[in-house]
Amino acid sequence: MRIRRWLPLLVAAVTAVSAGLVAVAGPAVAEIPAPSQDAFYQPPAGYETQPDGTILRSRPVSATALSVPIPVDSWQMLYKSLDSHRAAVADVATVLVPRTPWTGDGPRPLVSYQTAEDSLGSRCAPSYALTAGLGAATSNAASESLMIAYLLSRGWAVVTADYEGPESEFLAGPQAGYAVLDGIRAALQFGPSGLSPHVPTGLWGYSGGAFATAWAAHLHQAHAPELGLDAIALGGLPADLEATMRNVDGGYGFGLTFGGVTGIDRAYPEMRLSELFTADGQAAMQASSAACTVDLIATYAFRSLRDYTVDPRPFDIPALRDALAENSPAPGTAGAPIYSYHADGDELVPVAVHDDFVRRSCAAGSPVQVVRYPGGSHNTTLVSGAPGAIDFLAACFAEQAPVDDCG
Repeated sequence: MRIRRWLPLLVAAVTAVSAGLVAVAGPAVAEIPAPSQDAFYQPPAGYETQPDGTILRSRPVSATALSVPIPVDSWQMLYKSLDSHRAAVADVATVLVPRTPWTGDGPRPLVSYQTAEDSLGSRCAPSYALTAGLGAATSNAASESLMIAYLLSRGWAVVTADYEGPESEFLAGPQAGYAVLDGIRAALQFGPSGLSPHVPTGLWGYSGGAFATAWAAHLHQAHAPELGLDAIALGGLPADLEATMRNVDGGYGFGLTFGGVTGIDRAYPEMRLSELFTADGQAAMQASSAACTVDLIATYAFRSLRDYTVDPRPFDIPALRDALAENSPAPGTAGAPIYSYHADGDELVPVAVHDDFVRRSCAAGSPVQVVRYPGGSHNTTLVSGAPGAIDFLAACFAEQAPVDDCG
């Protein structure tokens, strides 16, 4: 059953990517170095005074999915946003637009797709993965470029932000939410994209990408109320960071906990989380300071947080519990319909974590369509759950009445 659900996605994605082999080439651009050596990522002097979402510079790039060219026009945008303390920061997003004319009703829709960045280095971010392809193979963004290709094959435009910011602050919630919202602002005001402020707009993310998506939805009304969000798709959402981290402690995915605590420590140095670690733990944090997702999982599989901390019960330490609670996304105010999908047997994020987020979203007044897969795992549901999420986005863009399972 699951094979039949995800096969159309893979076929469409491969078709969209393969078409790039015969597509007319886009604007010629120089080979792009890693972000840490790329002056494009450095903001100009005085950018802090600009409105949030202001484009500071842009350039055309050649986007790929696993190193196969995607036949679209694409650009990177450096734009002004905010970090988790609401201090000015310059983030990067990539906007991609199909070259074929839009033939659907109304203007061409825009999907803000959040990859599960889940990393501690800028070379793991989607802006680099979309240009480096297999050169960024240990980044989730490289594999999720197939999802982006499939969205583009529907004729929709896509924007994807490096939402962890220039310091790769993994699991810093407000930083992620602001980056996503201001990335949408930048895409809508970017003239070459052909988009306008009134296009149908949706958010979609899975796992760590759902985390960033949920934070953007939470901050939407306070930070960017002028944006019209029409749909929010969330899959495998780690809405409660403490519960999720306790669940993966000692398992194969523990590296995501280690990386997440490191990322939150970067975003909130005043919380002094690094002081909870032993000398060996702090050395491990430094050794993994630029690690991508695959690196983190391979390095720390089946370890426990207590292996690196001075207290054998680290999740009971108030400073850590407070940091995890502060960065766990809460539902936003009633607005766009939500599509919530999750595997019942998810081994990384307990389905109960997502279910609780659904209950709170319903209480806030949002219509929520709930889909739970009786089989599969966290990783397989990234693919098997994608067709349903895309169908949901399409229905919302067509202004169909949303399914509401809150009753």
